[in-house]
Amino acid sequence: MKFMKIVAITVFFMLASSFSSYSMSEEDLLVKALTANKVQIESFDVADWSVINRNFMEFSDMKKIAENVFRIFQTSDEKLTISQEQDDMYRVLILEGLLHDGNYVRIVVQSVKLPEEFEKEPQTYLAVSASGSNVRKLKEVKQKVAFAVTSNGGQSRITTCLAGGIYGKLKRVEQDKIVTGILEELRTKEVEKMEDLEMQNFIGYSPFFQESLEIMGKRYNINIAVRYSDQDQKTYVWLGVPVLSIEY
Repeated sequence: MKFMKIVAITVFFMLASSFSSYSMSEEDLLVKALTANKVQIESFDVADWSVINRNFMEFSDMKKIAENVFRIFQTSDEKLTISQEQDDMYRVLILEGLLHDGNYVRIVVQSVKLPEEFEKEPQTYLAVSASGSNVRKLKEVKQKVAFAVTSNGGQSRITTCLAGGIYGKLKRVEQDKIVTGILEELRTKEVEKMEDLEMQNFIGYSPFFQESLEIMGKRYNINIAVRYSDQDQKTYVWLGVPVLSIEY
């Protein structure tokens, strides 16, 4: 009887631990994976893009789309910059600005004509990215970025990236220990590693995240990069879902 009680208690805590992990938001899981491994988070970046129509649009209409998207993020009367370029086959309009809450938003509307031999209609793309340093706003920003794309007729392909660091130069074995801890926090499987003299890069699959990419017949949705910076005297760690979409 005592043995059965011990078994029951053990199973309970195993289930409770599993439920706790799955009940956390995706954003909280990413933050916890880094902070639990002593990585100090410094910034986040959320990006999304999609085809939104099959027209070769005028700049006036492209500007309306960009301005409407910016209003989704706008907290007051922030200043923004607009640039544009074109030729016979494409038009690009970029609207960007720093918000009063510290986040930076960049909106790109690009309309293209495809060569006649492709026998396809023109296409207009919308790309939206937002970055900041307050990870408590990550979930809200991610929702706004996705809404900016879907509300304009697009299909969300959102990527979420966190960047952090640890002061000092860590040996490869120490870097590996941190990455292993992050992968374990996210229950990552099918891990692949690529490295050179300066950087290590890891990809794998976690059951916690819906977004994923297929590479050589396998699904991946976790991307981790680690690199030491001589200039900053710091070992940087980047974590992306489903892929790192920022420079590192």
